[in-house]
Amino acid sequence: MAEMTDEPIPNALMAENSAPAPQPNRQALRMRFFWFLAGSGVNYLLILIPFKWLKAHTGLPNMEIAACSLAVSSTFFFLWNYFVNFRTDSRKRDALPRYILAVCCMWLLSSMTLGFLKDHNFHLALSFGRFPLDLDIVATQFFLSGLKFFLYHKWVFPLPKERAA
Repeated sequence: MAEMTDEPIPNALMAENSAPAPQPNRQALRMRFFWFLAGSGVNYLLILIPFKWLKAHTGLPNMEIAACSLAVSSTFFFLWNYFVNFRTDSRKRDALPRYILAVCCMWLLSSMTLGFLKDHNFHLALSFGRFPLDLDIVATQFFLSGLKFFLYHKWVFPLPKERAA
């Protein structure tokens, strides 16, 4: 075992040991970005597929089709985020009423926005090769993303308050 002395530790050694390793932070950021993109792609498909199917096989108006297709996406992500990806210091039972209210509010706003955009054709189109992108769905998610972020991160799953030292 090394002998303990009262000699100060050289600054070079302290600097080496005290500097945080940037690699894990970069990896965590990359993973969060990857999961953000994966989640947005899954969300897009969970809205698009039911919307196209209902449009082709029913005579429902766009507002009702939008509500049904967004209900599919909202239900999937509610179950995923609450039972699989629940990340907060709050207890699940305490967050559940706020979470249900937030999901219902965002479903209603998203349904109304998507239904409005589908009823008013702005003749915008974008394709990736042979795959056309439904810009109404993209715009709906874009328009409401700030409210959604604030609602979930500040109200439903707030960060714990730091104690004064």
